[in-house]
Amino acid sequence: MSRSSERIRYFFDNTLAKGPMGLLIWLGLFVSIVIIVISILVWVTGIAAEDSLIDQAWVYLMTSFAVVDADIGGSWAFRLASLIVIFSGIFVMSTLIGILTTGIDSKLEQLRKGRSRVIESGHTVILGWTEEILVLIKELVTANENLPRTCIAILADEDKIEMEAKIREAIGPHRQTRIVCRSGNPMAMLDLEIVSLNTAKSIIVLGLADDVTGLTILKTVLAIANNPERRAEPYHIIAAIDDPKILDSVKLISEDEIEAILKGEFITKIEAQTLLQSGLSLVVTDLLDFEGDEIYFKKEPGLTGRSYQEVILAYDTSAVIGFLTGEGKTLLNPPATTVLGEHDQIIAVSHDDDTVIMSNQPHPSVDDNAIRSAVPASPQAKHILMLGWNQHSLTLVRHLADYTPDGSTITVAANCNNSRSQVEQYTPATSLTLEHREIDPTDRRQLESLPFDSIDHVLILPCFEIEVSGKPLEVDQLDTGTLITLLNVRRIRQRGGHSLTITSEILDIENRTLIETPEDDDFVVSDHLISLALAQVAENKVLGSVFNSLFDPQGAEIYLKPVTNYVNTGQPVSFFTVVVAALRQNETAIGYRINAQRNLAGGSDDNAEMNYGIVLNPDKRVPLEFADEDKVIVLAES
Repeated sequence: MSRSSERIRYFFDNTLAKGPMGLLIWLGLFVSIVIIVISILVWVTGIAAEDSLIDQAWVYLMTSFAVVDADIGGSWAFRLASLIVIFSGIFVMSTLIGILTTGIDSKLEQLRKGRSRVIESGHTVILGWTEEILVLIKELVTANENLPRTCIAILADEDKIEMEAKIREAIGPHRQTRIVCRSGNPMAMLDLEIVSLNTAKSIIVLGLADDVTGLTILKTVLAIANNPERRAEPYHIIAAIDDPKILDSVKLISEDEIEAILKGEFITKIEAQTLLQSGLSLVVTDLLDFEGDEIYFKKEPGLTGRSYQEVILAYDTSAVIGFLTGEGKTLLNPPATTVLGEHDQIIAVSHDDDTVIMSNQPHPSVDDNAIRSAVPASPQAKHILMLGWNQHSLTLVRHLADYTPDGSTITVAANCNNSRSQVEQYTPATSLTLEHREIDPTDRRQLESLPFDSIDHVLILPCFEIEVSGKPLEVDQLDTGTLITLLNVRRIRQRGGHSLTITSEILDIENRTLIETPEDDDFVVSDHLISLALAQVAENKVLGSVFNSLFDPQGAEIYLKPVTNYVNTGQPVSFFTVVVAALRQNETAIGYRINAQRNLAGGSDDNAEMNYGIVLNPDKRVPLEFADEDKVIVLAES
């Protein structure tokens, strides 16, 4: 089948998929063509019974709808013969109608099942259906808002009509992006051809909702990589995997084609950093979603040979955070003297890819009198209470050991399967003390037996291993346990006057809105963050290495530090001055948090929309007046 005929069939299939209206349009078009062609034919041959071509077409139109009766004259024998012909015609037409009806019903059923081939180019393919998919689709739609015509093709072992209904309910109108659903097995090579992988821009592999090992992801990647009909150039495949062993196997298939996110490692890194820094979850979410400011790359020949400090100060409305070398190495927060090479790109936080623009005006003068030098505070031991336990908790403990000074303690209070044995068998690499207490975190009386007066930070985790009637708990059930524990801990904190922070891992972002308060609490919505990261890497493959560097305890990470470390408070200063003050401490300033606005989800200032007081990538020219309680958001080594 030729390419043009495939496109015509694809257009025809999409029209019929719209329902009865599409079928009526095609039938009307067919009747119109027949009437016009036959009318012209009989008129040209001179056998037309009417005076004009328009009259002849009108009679045929009326006859087709049985408005004009046939006038049959002659002898009774001729009339009888004509009657036989009429009945034969009725039989033939009835049979034809039956065949057409059956064929149309079969075609509509095939379309309902979603088995026709997708004819697209430069589209994003999603293979599988899990809890993350609706957030993922929403982010991809947002990312494509400034593009004239884009497509997302989904192949999953689900009913096509049900998938479309769920997407329509969750996403709403999406004029710029066409979403095409197809039913099929993502692990089958023949089914993969339905979504045109060879012309796809990126392929996101989700697997199945009940596959906790990631085996379906491994099989899907094998089906993609080993397909004999695959294209010669590398694919851009993205996957989120739970099991490190599956991740290693996936990398062996084709490391150059696959960007994989290890779910537990990714989330626990964010949880470890968020636990010790109130408000960090908001910054991370803002960087990962497409609604605010994101990370972009740009080749800037005019800055070749300039130092990192000069490059940062060359932009008013974009926050440069590092360089991407010509060899593909990510340098976040490099030394201020690092030079931008000829083949290097800048890495910047900006509102969109077309807003990374150099300033054409000199920046405001730096107020050296307003700059302060931070006095490093001696590290204080941290005492952490972990309520709950799951398969990622040991990884989280290892990350916390990297961030906490000597003498820190972690108390695990849980009644999950194997939590006690895993804690008792774990040997920290540092002087971190780890102990276990067997309690039910949802029971307030048992919670009150814990030493909250000596706790600095509380982390509430879902316990995936708990089962009811032999079945694992569903997302809402897991979040319910987290919410109950959170409400009880808040009550204990309020009554006891304890100055502790609370970080909770939530699985469904809708549940977060039910429990947000003005308190200094954070929420890590794990599935939501995974979806955001997948969408970002699907749009730009290099972002995978940036995220790995950004959340790695060995490199530059995001910190919220007191503004008094950098500039004087109570007087107007430009953010240029804050940026220079941070550079003098080998740090990169990318935003700030206004303490007085941290309880506000709306409102705005001259720079950007306020998000609980968080402002990323502010206009560096606008003067600001900070208070002592405000924070500066920086990239720093520690």
